[in-house]
Amino acid sequence: MRSNIQTIMCVVWSAVAVAAPRVALADADSCTELAATMLDDVTIETAKVQPAGEPVEGALVPNASGAPGPLSGLPAFCRVIGRAEPEAGSDVRFEVWLPMRAWTGRYTGGSNGGFAGYISYTDLAAAVLAGHAGASTDTGHVGSTDVDSSWAVGRPERVRDYGWRAIHVTTVIAKQLMAAYYGRGPDYSYFIGCSNGGRQGLMEAWRYPEDYDGIIAGAPAARFTTLVGSFITTVQAQLPEGAALRPEQFSLVQSEVLKQCDALDGQDDGLVSNPRACRFDATSLLCGNQSSADCLTSLQLDAFSQILEGRRDRYGRVVAFGYPASGAEAGPLGWGAWFAAAGGVKTPHATFADGLLQSLMPTPTATAETFDFDGDREALEDALGPDLDVEPRLRPYFERGGKLILWQGWADGGVPAPLTLSFHRALARNAGSLADDALRLFMVPGVQHCSAGTGPDLLGQAGAPPPQAAPERSLGAALEAWVETGRAPDSVIGGFSSDTTGERTRLVCAYPKNAELQDGKDPNKGESYACQD
Repeated sequence: MRSNIQTIMCVVWSAVAVAAPRVALADADSCTELAATMLDDVTIETAKVQPAGEPVEGALVPNASGAPGPLSGLPAFCRVIGRAEPEAGSDVRFEVWLPMRAWTGRYTGGSNGGFAGYISYTDLAAAVLAGHAGASTDTGHVGSTDVDSSWAVGRPERVRDYGWRAIHVTTVIAKQLMAAYYGRGPDYSYFIGCSNGGRQGLMEAWRYPEDYDGIIAGAPAARFTTLVGSFITTVQAQLPEGAALRPEQFSLVQSEVLKQCDALDGQDDGLVSNPRACRFDATSLLCGNQSSADCLTSLQLDAFSQILEGRRDRYGRVVAFGYPASGAEAGPLGWGAWFAAAGGVKTPHATFADGLLQSLMPTPTATAETFDFDGDREALEDALGPDLDVEPRLRPYFERGGKLILWQGWADGGVPAPLTLSFHRALARNAGSLADDALRLFMVPGVQHCSAGTGPDLLGQAGAPPPQAAPERSLGAALEAWVETGRAPDSVIGGFSSDTTGERTRLVCAYPKNAELQDGKDPNKGESYACQD
């Protein structure tokens, strides 16, 4: 559940924010003096100047090939490294980066995907490039990867830090350090994240509505104990012998979805603009009992149908949201990468589900394969819901002027689109009229988990927006304009990472409107579309 970091860095470095006055800053001595700052339950380990352009020690980010490489080329900043112990056994590590030359008065908090366990240098770099102060935390543990859950076994304090506490603690510390360094706190505070990072932003808005003025929550794992039901469903659907789906079969699925639904919007362009209108007939994929990449056996079709539909309990209530056909099922971040079970390799869905059930649960009672929706679901929600799940009640956040942008790819193989739609409905219902001026949702066709796919996935949705980013073409810049000038975003023009020419763009409208091509206009230009009910 971690976004494609290479794509994020592309967005960070190439996107084109509402201009803010830049503030003259303190000198290098003021930076090193931060090491002596006394904060409750906090140890400042180092505070030193990071010279402009030089490699940042210990900070790795993906290079052009996607491999980790040194981070350099940044403006000078004051780098503060420390750790916090909000309760016995906690070890919340954090970094706070404070621009040396010209601070916009803005602060952007960094996020984490998956089970976290790392400092997000990508987010920190984006912040200082934008002239923002930035902070990031490992959320209280170090993980070998962002799917590693072993840190949680027998450590409930770490589950609390991961679930809701570490981001807040880091935010408070960052603001205290800003006040010590600049002589004042931030004028505006923002949080931008996707997947678990989206959940982190929503958790902040719910538990600590005063922490942030604006939040972008992409593909949010907001109800984590509900999301894991979708993961378990894809695992259990493929358990019968011969039912497991192969990754290469999702190219077939994508082709068939496009065949049935691509032209519903009047354009045959490889993009299902409105999957809600697609009534996909999966039986067209059936090939009987033979095994082939060019069709699905009856057992595979049954498994695939369960994945599409999700799961209901005996009373008809949804207990696991399905993954709707979108026309973008193939690719490195497609459905095959998330839950195709053939080949004997444990799927990400199974890994995340077992992480919750075996590591985060105080008393493990099941695995993804053995989980009983009737007998185990209530125990899961009771044990982990209080720490991991966000309640869709954000009135205090909205009442103090906070703005929230949700966004979700229709082709997401991690967080199912219907789960985000359901959470948005609950948010809007509970917020009442406040939602009109404080809440927006963008459902993006063809986009997979946080990025990639066949749709417009370059939306300025990752990290602090660089200077000169236009609100019309960047969700980050649009959020700043909304918070700082009251200009609500009703659409955004996105680019396509899948387009090698870099020229194709598409309008994405605030839900429930859809972008429709205007007569006689160029379909490859976002300006050619208008938002319609």
